[in-house]
Amino acid sequence: MKRRAATAVPTVDFYGDATEWSTSALLHSEPLIERSRLHAWRIRPHRHSSLAQLFWLAEGSGEARFDGERYVLTAPCVVVVPELCVHEFEWGEDSNGYALSIASALVHDLRRQIGAPAGTFAEPDVLSAGDDRAYLDALFARIQDEYVHARPLKEALLESLVRALAIWVARQGAHARRTESMSRSAFHYERFTALLERHHRSGWTVADYAKALGITPAHLNAICRERSGSNALHLIHERVLLAARRELAYTDKSIADVAANLGFSEPSYFTRFFKRAMGMTPKQYRQRSGTFAG
Repeated sequence: MKRRAATAVPTVDFYGDATEWSTSALLHSEPLIERSRLHAWRIRPHRHSSLAQLFWLAEGSGEARFDGERYVLTAPCVVVVPELCVHEFEWGEDSNGYALSIASALVHDLRRQIGAPAGTFAEPDVLSAGDDRAYLDALFARIQDEYVHARPLKEALLESLVRALAIWVARQGAHARRTESMSRSAFHYERFTALLERHHRSGWTVADYAKALGITPAHLNAICRERSGSNALHLIHERVLLAARRELAYTDKSIADVAANLGFSEPSYFTRFFKRAMGMTPKQYRQRSGTFAG
């Protein structure tokens, strides 16, 4: 469990776990009752620095607090918890559904892919399922089924399923989202993530991004820590790693070509970077993915 000395609210990877969120996993799915029942249906205040969460409450009810604001939860609904939002839950013992955690790099990429409004996954929300109950129940159940089984093209299908879910969330949230003026730090952070999508293959440094934004590297790092809990370099590495994983798993490019396409001057630098983050070499990851023999 990771904690910040400046606050009594723990910043954790998973509530109640001593293990850290693994950069080798873009998402994590589990039945809602799995963790809730373990903690007597009460999840105490905490937050996450490198992931967002979606909860599917298919049956039952509960109560949530997001940054101190109380929400009543009534099934069926989707609960959106963004990065660094302090949240707590008290679930009814008849509650049932799923808890889906999505790594921040994938969250940002999903928002870019679907052209989601700026507020999507950026503020807490409780979205009624309405007429889409059967659709959402099937979608979350399929994500859980794919997550727990090792099948060819598993990650590609999981990303497609989560993309469909993100589109649903963006559609629903767009109707009810409050219009608020964007703070200066939020404005810079949005511009930084947009630049990151365009230039993560170019080998840009923190200084390069800061220069493009017209601010200092120290200021950019402060903004990134405020908005995501991580510094700018960590977010850059996360995005490069996401691109690397996709190319290794879903294309037959050589590892040298993958390295060059991501701005590495030498394949050996790329291999060290990848192994440090993933705990395995690019070749081992490609073989494990089951998509290509490598």
